[in-house]
Amino acid sequence: MKINKLLFFLLAVFSLNSCVEYVDNGTKPDGPEKPEEQKFTAEQANPDDAKYVGDVFEFKAMLNGVDVTATTKFRINGTNIPGKTYTPVKTGDHSVIATMDNFTANFKFKVLEEEEPVEPTGNRIEYGGKSYPVDATVFIVHAKAGAIVDFTDQNTGDKFNLWAMASTSTAVDGNDDPLHQFVTYMYVPKKSSGETAFPNEGSGTLILYGGYVVIDGNDAFEMNDVTYTFAGTGNTVPQNWMTQQPPWLGTGNYTSDATGENSGESAKLFWNGNYQAGANQLVQKPKMGNILNGFDAKQIKNFKNLKSTQILKIKK
Repeated sequence: MKINKLLFFLLAVFSLNSCVEYVDNGTKPDGPEKPEEQKFTAEQANPDDAKYVGDVFEFKAMLNGVDVTATTKFRINGTNIPGKTYTPVKTGDHSVIATMDNFTANFKFKVLEEEEPVEPTGNRIEYGGKSYPVDATVFIVHAKAGAIVDFTDQNTGDKFNLWAMASTSTAVDGNDDPLHQFVTYMYVPKKSSGETAFPNEGSGTLILYGGYVVIDGNDAFEMNDVTYTFAGTGNTVPQNWMTQQPPWLGTGNYTSDATGENSGESAKLFWNGNYQAGANQLVQKPKMGNILNGFDAKQIKNFKNLKSTQILKIKK
């Protein structure tokens, strides 16, 4: 009996010691590994393309870096939406709840009110979708030996005067050339009285002899066609200009649409304000200082040697 009790005691001590040794050794029990942590996220997929009311906002969801958008449901401001896109009709913050199986993710996106594009104003050249300011306009009628030169249509006998019309940005580059400029040579019909008409007097159709556009100091294109539209008000001619020494001062209110020979070559001039005018010989490539005393040479770039594109046969 004593032997059995002693044997039982020894066995109990041995078992206890074995259990303590297992725990103290820190041995990991056999069994499955701890599962990987699941990370579910959702966000707007096209933040650069969708910002305003009426834009299509697109959403996406990821589970551990895997795209699970197709199996995710999205709720916008408490309302389920079909698919993964939403077109808002009001501005402000919008709340999104994305769910897939037992996963949930929340985020917000902001909808802005689209700003109306600011329409350009003032005296300017519009070219290539951009606006370039001009701040000086001159009209120069072709004259020789102190007399304005007439040109005659040999088919109809109608008489014209040749005018240079130039609107310019007086900001200049290092070569004293304007940054932006809209220049035309126009045949302007004489009045029925035989007097010279200014281009903005509306005495008849102006005919293009040649022209060009300069943008940022570089030649943009030479004109193949041009149309001037003069407003009903704001167009005046200098008073007593025939008896006074130039420069003469008048006002002009008009737009001009010009196109070149090649596709995409077009520009529009807007002018509403004062202009200076005078008479002198329009030579090839003259500088302003050689055309008319009293004008700043920086106001206009060299006129160019332009081929005639007039539709009438004009002769002196």
